[in-house]
Amino acid sequence: MRKKILTIVLAGMLVVMHAVPVLATEVGTEDVASSEEPVVDEQLPEEPVPEDKGEPVSSGELVDVDVIDLSLHTETSGEFTSIYTYSNPFKGKDTSQGIILEFYAKPTWEVHELGAIFSFNGSGDYDGRLYFSPGSYLGFNSAPFGGFFDANLFNYTLVKDYIKDGAKMRIEILPTGFALYANDELCYDQSILSDPNAGAGDFTPTSDFSSVLTWIAGADVLNFGAGSWWNAVGSNEANINLSEVSFRLQSGTVVFDQLKVDKGLVESLGGSVGAVDETSGTSDIAIEEVQVDIFDINSVEYERTSVLPVMAVLVVVVAVGAGAVVFFATKKRTYDDV
Repeated sequence: MRKKILTIVLAGMLVVMHAVPVLATEVGTEDVASSEEPVVDEQLPEEPVPEDKGEPVSSGELVDVDVIDLSLHTETSGEFTSIYTYSNPFKGKDTSQGIILEFYAKPTWEVHELGAIFSFNGSGDYDGRLYFSPGSYLGFNSAPFGGFFDANLFNYTLVKDYIKDGAKMRIEILPTGFALYANDELCYDQSILSDPNAGAGDFTPTSDFSSVLTWIAGADVLNFGAGSWWNAVGSNEANINLSEVSFRLQSGTVVFDQLKVDKGLVESLGGSVGAVDETSGTSDIAIEEVQVDIFDINSVEYERTSVLPVMAVLVVVVAVGAGAVVFFATKKRTYDDV
């Protein structure tokens, strides 16, 4: 009987002593894992400040858009002004080799041939203006820089509409002259100035147009929807949806390609900052990209308490208990004779 009791006690002690190192090893492994240094993201170099590409002259909430409605203005009588006014993106640039003005124009109502799809306007020493109308009329006027020319205009009336139902327009102004293209097809160039029924001015087909390029580099502002000589409410609005604007130097350097508008002002006039791109049929309202993070089990923090103190107490208790059992099991007993 004593041998059986001793065998059971010793077996229990061996089991407990075997379990303690295993638990200690697991706790130690967790402590090592938790002591790893956190990964620190490398600091990326600061991005260079982008070059000024014609900032809107507005104090409202500015938003990027793909399309603008050039018929909008705040005035209800008299002369209207542009609600899309930007600093001149060509100002201070080297325009001596030429410039390219490209955009998509989509008519929304009747053609006002004396209005303005765009205009550059200068003051002081650079007093004057350069503009292009919904009637495909290109005009320039600055007395200190060679005078004026009117191309594709006769007695203030439309000669030929090259925009029609909508077209990708490109105007090239070079030292040797100018050219207008619609969907990459030539509409007219500086030779139109020799036709009294379609052109007029101080410039001729053989003139040096470098002065025009010099003036453009000194003009103050760029307007869309106004800025020619004619801005009468109800008569000269540019009924055009404008998009795909790309103004650049002849070398290919882009100086303006993003339309920005005063969101509150446009919406107060019944316009929309989510107009549909006429060429692609898509809205300029951006859908935010959703970032989905993959679950990382290692990123979960656990609160844990070491089992070593508990196990130490348990071992002592078992040892004491075992000792007591052995003592009583081996104690010599005496029995009274009956």
